[in-house]
Amino acid sequence: MFARKTFVIPAAFVTLLVGAVPVQAQSTPVPAAPIGTGPCPGVRPGAIVRFHSYYDHCTLNFLFLGSDGSRYIGTAGHCIEGAGGFYYGEMAWAPGTGPEARDDGGSRIGEFAYAIKSDPKDFSLIRLDPQVQANAGMCWFGGPTAVNADQPTQPVVLNWFGNGVVVGAVLPARSALAAGMPNPDYVFAQGVATIYDSGSGVISSDGRAVGVLVSAGDAVIGISRLTPDVERAQAILGVNLLLQLAPIQ
Repeated sequence: MFARKTFVIPAAFVTLLVGAVPVQAQSTPVPAAPIGTGPCPGVRPGAIVRFHSYYDHCTLNFLFLGSDGSRYIGTAGHCIEGAGGFYYGEMAWAPGTGPEARDDGGSRIGEFAYAIKSDPKDFSLIRLDPQVQANAGMCWFGGPTAVNADQPTQPVVLNWFGNGVVVGAVLPARSALAAGMPNPDYVFAQGVATIYDSGSGVISSDGRAVGVLVSAGDAVIGISRLTPDVERAQAILGVNLLLQLAPIQ
């Protein structure tokens, strides 16, 4: 996971910034990364989340409505290492007991309700405070339009908006290419990501939610699939989680 990676930004990153030369994934070209710049304010997929932990911040992913009436928003499980005794494994917190989560400005948005860090799952949920306004739409791209649990063997273009060190400041909206997505639990794709992109929601080019960006190295990113992550969270919390949708921009 990000906590254990040494990051070297590849030379291809320079071409991604200007969109001059596409990154290659074996013999299949990745379309030039979209030039998606600018802030991602509020509580929504792509926004920064801050908390007391090893990490300065991570990136939020998808918004869910729980059958208990609460709203939940996701990030990566490994983002809260050291918080509430959670390092590796799985943990759930009753209301009022989880590690506090804050927005980019330092204002409280809620507290962690669930986290798992056990390969291949790396996912957590923040139970939002009732007064917090949240937006289901991913910054720059829009979506998610649905859940993508497909297992194609052909190439798939993937998009995300993240706050990775260096790259997130100049190109937060990025694309990657998966040679296929045959594994129901995990996806590997060619793309540029760094620490603090952790937790970013990843969508396919049609806007459907694929999963959560959780690792990177040598121009390869790792994505934990959303469907098994959410199914496990529902079983532990005893709450049905309905993905909140938004149109593609």
